Amino acid sequence: MHISVFMGPMAYSPEQDRPLIDLCVEQSIRCADQGFAMVTFGEQHFNGYEPYSNPLLMAARLAPHLGETYFGTTIVPLVLHHPLRLAEDSNLVDLLLRGRFLLGMSAGRVGFSPDFENFGLDPRRRDEIFASKLDLLRRAQRQCAGRPPIVMDTDWDHGSLTGRIMPVSYRRDGAQLAIGTNTPAKVLDAARRGFPVFLGPCPPSEAAELLAQHRAELERSGHDAAVIDDVTRKSLVTRHIFVGSSEDEAWDMAEAMAGRVPMLDRKADPRPLRELASVPPEAWERDPFPAHTRWVASWILAGTPEQVTDRIRAYDRLGVRHLNVRFLVGPYQPELANRSFDLFAKHVLPDIDNELFPPLRPAQIAAEHQLADPTL
Repeated sequence: MHISVFMGPMAYSPEQDRPLIDLCVEQSIRCADQGFAMVTFGEQHFNGYEPYSNPLLMAARLAPHLGETYFGTTIVPLVLHHPLRLAEDSNLVDLLLRGRFLLGMSAGRVGFSPDFENFGLDPRRRDEIFASKLDLLRRAQRQCAGRPPIVMDTDWDHGSLTGRIMPVSYRRDGAQLAIGTNTPAKVLDAARRGFPVFLGPCPPSEAAELLAQHRAELERSGHDAAVIDDVTRKSLVTRHIFVGSSEDEAWDMAEAMAGRVPMLDRKADPRPLRELASVPPEAWERDPFPAHTRWVASWILAGTPEQVTDRIRAYDRLGVRHLNVRFLVGPYQPELANRSFDLFAKHVLPDIDNELFPPLRPAQIAAEHQLADPTL
């Protein structure tokens, strides 16, 4: 399997911004030292979540320290970005990381924070905006001198790109793109395009089914075996992980770190997370708070190192090749986050056959870099 780590803390006050960002940097460097496949950062605005806001700046900060570990974005809301600027920025990050970069994107979320309003966009048109910007981004990534200009004339983007995009990416045809979604139709569309898919939290059986559909569509779409292997390796699902020396300690960590998330109404439903996790799937819809039981089943994985190892191996048996785990959640509590991370790195990671992604093939690397590096 491939195990990645998502840096997704919540700042409850301005005083927490800097220490949380520093903690994300420190934990990312430790991930590279421990041999995790990838570290991932998201993009949020106006809500205190992921207080670094710009994952591409974090990628530039971390590039000298990651070695063979990839950097990924989970998730950049493409609708908020100018496609030419994002093509430049993602190419630069891809260059700094020598191709070990995955740009995960989505059409953004409506209602969680006022992103669309503050960026002057109509949320009712988000799918249309996403499709337009994705087309322009892909064209810009491939643009080189001598080709006709890329003319932009939409309700959101105007102008034209003449000449080449600068800088050139390390990968051929631009940084590798991935689509963040749990919508079956979008999962299939990502497969047809040859993109990895980044699933948000969902129960293991649903993740396995969506990823199986994605792989089948990759095969139906005629992608070659090397592309299918690469794309399925990098497709993932995310989980919160809480590892304790005992099961009680792990669930205490979960309560302290994830118990205050806005997705749960703890006043109306005061049941502990551990109790919510014990509700079997067949009883979710009969539960007084089915959204709570489903959320815990989708997000929370807590237990001793042995229990967590068994749960992750269950994903592998279901055909899920890549798990994006999260230790930073909730308010600034570095002692708890680091304890869970330490136990996972020491006792879980060695027992689940975690792998780095294979080295890039020459066919994946831009010709300019092959000329500049005689070892390729």
